[in-house]
Amino acid sequence: MTTFRHAPAQPTDPADALPAGDPQWTVDSPAVGTGLTARPCGDGLRPAEPPATTRPVALALSGGGFRATLAALGFVRLLADAGLLSGLRYSSSVSGGSVANGCLATAWPALREAGFTARAVDDVLIAPVVDRVSHHSLKHALIGGLWRTLGPTTRTDLLARRLDEWFLGGTELERLDAQVRWIVNAANQTTGARFTFERDVYGDYTIGLAPTAGTGLRLSRAVSASAAVPGAFPPVVLDRHPFPCATHPPALLDGGTYDNTGLEAIDGDRYRHTFLCALNAGGLLRPGVYGRVPVVRDLARANSLLYRQSTTLRTRAVVERFERARAVGPDEAVPHGARRGVLVQLSTRFPADRSGALGRWHAAFTEQPVFQGRHLALVPTVFDRLDAGLCRALVQRGWWLGGAALAAFHPELLPDDLTALSPPRP
Repeated sequence: MTTFRHAPAQPTDPADALPAGDPQWTVDSPAVGTGLTARPCGDGLRPAEPPATTRPVALALSGGGFRATLAALGFVRLLADAGLLSGLRYSSSVSGGSVANGCLATAWPALREAGFTARAVDDVLIAPVVDRVSHHSLKHALIGGLWRTLGPTTRTDLLARRLDEWFLGGTELERLDAQVRWIVNAANQTTGARFTFERDVYGDYTIGLAPTAGTGLRLSRAVSASAAVPGAFPPVVLDRHPFPCATHPPALLDGGTYDNTGLEAIDGDRYRHTFLCALNAGGLLRPGVYGRVPVVRDLARANSLLYRQSTTLRTRAVVERFERARAVGPDEAVPHGARRGVLVQLSTRFPADRSGALGRWHAAFTEQPVFQGRHLALVPTVFDRLDAGLCRALVQRGWWLGGAALAAFHPELLPDDLTALSPPRP
């Protein structure tokens, strides 16, 4: 584990740190107080709020490699079909979901100009990603560029370059469209907190936020940090960026190591009037052993159990808020501690009941959770080339699940005539 020098619990100047050689675990960073109690920085900088709208929507997209990326694009397509995409005001993501979020943020001006139609989402957003992922391997592109890492460039730097070349076109954070709060989440191993990249600010609550203006910080840097899986990619170290309460540089890893749902950024009570659309396309806990090497397999399974626990707890908390909102009815004000929205996983199974809006959804659109004999929730978590048919199946799965969730819990948001909708292009 990375170590740092000790520094005072109430730091004033990093030069006051004790001599090197006195190791300190990263989670005991002075930024969170020497010990186990986190302390907020107390700085006053906050991200700008997006413009108001009649029916604001928030999007939460989980990690899960290109499986999550493609399913997330289908989920976004459903929002366009339902006429909800124009109301998007918050979009929070992790890892593979951050690839989709970055593509959506980059395409947003073009989508708005086209009226946020389903066809525009197909043409501007989905088709280019499917074409790239089905014809090229990001993993092989990274391996082919490893020679570049012989100097100061890291594998995560290389990932950011490839993301720019493939999807993001060198977009800078401060140039993102202000209509939406774009939130790309990483995990800060220095402080043990969620680290946020947004259009106007970046940082975490223990070290404070810094403005993005004038930094040249790219969206690809945020997405690469969000997807920097430990072991495969080294941390993104922001050693030239000032944060008001930091005494050591942030070292950023895959946001899924902290919160793979992307929910924490937008789950506070202040967002209760925003309709939440959450997709968890993360990996599932596999039965059986995790390899043949005793220590490695046991650690891998323990890590999977911890991941399952954290995502389950977050999901349970959100569902409880949904239930409180349903208890007061669709036309009443949303009370404190409640929220309206939908949350689905790739493995979600909706009841076979064929009555009501959900029944009409089943009748209008065939569920296709399996591709070539394998459930889509079990597609490996990779950033590798995927079969074109598999790409389209994942997009369709995200679209179908989003529609089924609205039909089951918020049918008022779907048209009475479901034939007005159409699945993503095969």
